[in-house]
Amino acid sequence: MKRTRKPPRIPVAVRRLDMTSRTAERIGGGAVILIILALFLLVRAEPETLKPLSLLQINDLRAEAGQTETVTRNGTVTASVSAMDVLEVLGASPEDATSAAVALRDASPTRGQRLRPGTALSAWFEAGEDGRERLAGVSAKLSPKATLVASRSSDGRFKANLLSARTTTALHRVAGRIDTSLADAIIAGGGTRQHADMFAGLFPEDPALAKGGRKGERFDAVIEVVTDERGNFLEAGDLVFAAFNGAKTSGSWYRFTPEDTGLPEFFSRSGVAGDEFLLRDPVRGGEMSSGFGNRMHPITGEMLLHAGIDFRAPVGTPIRAAGSGLVTDMRYGEGYGWFVRIRHERGYETVYAHMSGFAENLTPGRTVMRGEVIGYVGSTGSSTGAHLHYEVLRNGFYVNPETLALPTGRDITGNKTVLAAFEAQRDAIDTFRNEAAGGQLFAATASTARMTNAPAP
Repeated sequence: MKRTRKPPRIPVAVRRLDMTSRTAERIGGGAVILIILALFLLVRAEPETLKPLSLLQINDLRAEAGQTETVTRNGTVTASVSAMDVLEVLGASPEDATSAAVALRDASPTRGQRLRPGTALSAWFEAGEDGRERLAGVSAKLSPKATLVASRSSDGRFKANLLSARTTTALHRVAGRIDTSLADAIIAGGGTRQHADMFAGLFPEDPALAKGGRKGERFDAVIEVVTDERGNFLEAGDLVFAAFNGAKTSGSWYRFTPEDTGLPEFFSRSGVAGDEFLLRDPVRGGEMSSGFGNRMHPITGEMLLHAGIDFRAPVGTPIRAAGSGLVTDMRYGEGYGWFVRIRHERGYETVYAHMSGFAENLTPGRTVMRGEVIGYVGSTGSSTGAHLHYEVLRNGFYVNPETLALPTGRDITGNKTVLAAFEAQRDAIDTFRNEAAGGQLFAATASTARMTNAPAP
């Protein structure tokens, strides 16, 4: 299930500067280069202890930076095009492209792994001693909160650092009635489609909710939002509460992370988790095209064990985590293409292969929730068409996801310590809901602690 193969090099779209604005952008680009060099000095830290850099510091440096003539070009890493390939197409020499790409890779949170598809790169070029253009620096935006910056050092090689914005996590409530669809209502209130998908997944008794719900049905959701030190919105975080009052079902669910497992789950108000431990259909609406068991491999022609089941779906269809767990691996591997591996409780693991790309902000070591989007259907690796290959392992052995007798959700009412922590967090969420307006972005004006095992202060 490991994959490492250099993909073929193909062209990427490169946006070149418009001639009428070249002078102005050179001046601005020159300031950016000096900023990068200054930032490098500020954040020079031991590789294991990268420290966050204040956005205010960055702005101050920008104002003080001088002017050096440079040219800026942009490109994007894809499933078939690495950062090194992008930099070469943008105009970097093979040596500079390799040095900068390695520096970015080694300084990234997923140390030693290539930048994931969809990562935007900005490269700055300057005139070298021989008068020819050379790569001076490159930045890779990993998320709204983190950017990798590599700059040329005096010896000609590139060194990179991870720049992190100082952030605050607050709560935001979205509540009301469905007019057109649940997703439209949640997005209009400041949430995302992923929040809507996860919300609907908590009420499987009503399949219509996954398709948008019915007009007039009431919902109530609380999500986390991440802001920078000036209070500017950076990104939406986790769904921490979901309540629904519909024609076919109703109820409420609270996100909680028990200390004894460290894995978040949604619990009912009384402290009982959802019915099934793992979803059986990670691709909603996907058609099962191949089952579990021995079969003739469609490419090699060998008779081999097909250790999972395949779901046929168009490229780009969202793939959901089958259960709450820890992302232990995500990369490109022979046969599997782009894949994700998740470790769950009770000795279970799940694998999702042949992806076209990963969900934004998904990294190894991150916990995900049951029903959370982790990636998108593709046809990478040994594949004859767009589909998801889904595997389930129990205590290290492959099992059939179709016939597996899955355990039900956890009941924490018998553990007094865990139950008390859950009730404290549940009550903190209810207090916030009673005090917050439902449709106004950033209804929580005061910062709150990230919801863990205790109420926010």
